[in-house]
Amino acid sequence: MPETRLHPESGKLLRRDVRSQTISVCSLSRTVDVPGWYPDDNSDSIHSGSDLNGLDEAYQELRTAHAKRTGA
Repeated sequence: MPETRLHPESGKLLRRDVRSQTISVCSLSRTVDVPGWYPDDNSDSIHSGSDLNGLDEAYQELRTAHAKRTGA
């Protein structure tokens, strides 16, 4: 049986999963696979700090790339 937990506010059942999220900095974007606790619908999910490491790294890379393009 997969790992599950209840959302503390909605009470919805959450399952451990990985879903793609797209982040953007101006005209640059990247899609990142983000682990976390997700409901069956597209409502609120829960992430720990380590779940967001890949998202944070991609965001920083996009900010750096954008700064290089604009000379900032």
